[in-house]
Amino acid sequence: MINYKQQFLKDTGAEVPIVCDPMYPGSNPELVAAVSDAGAFGVVQPVALTSLYGHDFRKGLQLIKKLTNKPFGVNFTIFGGANQKYHDQMKEWMEISIEEGVKFFLTSLGKPHEIVKIAKQHSIKVYHDVPNKKVALAMRDAGVDGLNCINWRGGGQTGIQSAEQFMEELHDIGIPLICAGGIGDVNDFQKALDLGYAGVQMGTRFLATNECKITDSYKMAIVDSDEGDIVWTNKIAGNNSSVIKTDDIMRGGLRTGPVINFMLRKPKLKKYARMYLMNKGVKNYSRTSFDDNVQFWQAGKGVGHINSVESVADVVNSFKSVEVT
Repeated sequence: MINYKQQFLKDTGAEVPIVCDPMYPGSNPELVAAVSDAGAFGVVQPVALTSLYGHDFRKGLQLIKKLTNKPFGVNFTIFGGANQKYHDQMKEWMEISIEEGVKFFLTSLGKPHEIVKIAKQHSIKVYHDVPNKKVALAMRDAGVDGLNCINWRGGGQTGIQSAEQFMEELHDIGIPLICAGGIGDVNDFQKALDLGYAGVQMGTRFLATNECKITDSYKMAIVDSDEGDIVWTNKIAGNNSSVIKTDDIMRGGLRTGPVINFMLRKPKLKKYARMYLMNKGVKNYSRTSFDDNVQFWQAGKGVGHINSVESVADVVNSFKSVEVT
């Protein structure tokens, strides 16, 4: 019988089965490196690395390699309706990642078939974000090595299923499952492993660390919030995203207007509506890295178990008390 926890550790090269969610904002190279160096697994978000934090992509990867000799991954978001310039850019990032020795890709949104094909040629593992069983089965059949199960407790783009439902439906799928959403402390971590998950993905917990380059007001909002402060909005990407309730978020309401709603209901228009919303969202959320007065704060329901801003090493070390067998 396959031990999926050990398989996940082998796939990533990590010591602890924890992935740091590739975040915008939040995935600065110092954070990615610190997570991997502490024994968990950091994942680069390319747009955050380049557009937000101003690094040339290759030099950004090389900076992480200078800060740690531990492995890390790269995230690729696949936009089916994106223009050719974006596709060319993603292909370039992938080629550079391969040249720089990256051995793990985390793919999101669209169909990763071409990425899987290229990855297998270079002995690179691919895990894919999934929102439900239907997509999970399709991704398994596409050849991905593991699944990142986005549940309804996560921050940023949020799933609609519980962690328990995912495990009930996918326990026999035959590849590692990662619990993505609502992991704020050791107890949350233990519960996910007890359910049968091979590991967890954490984003909000790593935002509230010394190494993360977001504003102090954002970090303290995470510390000071509880589950009841998390609300859903579809104004970021067309589907539900979890954010901390603030005046900035509530101004104008949490839902898109009639024109965008119409486009989101039409398969041929949906991708354009989502790209419009995401481009607009990037402008708002990028400012949360640098301006304490901007209160667009993505976070998941794990905030209720996050009580302080700590170093990444202290966070990861606290999870090492859980025995992984």
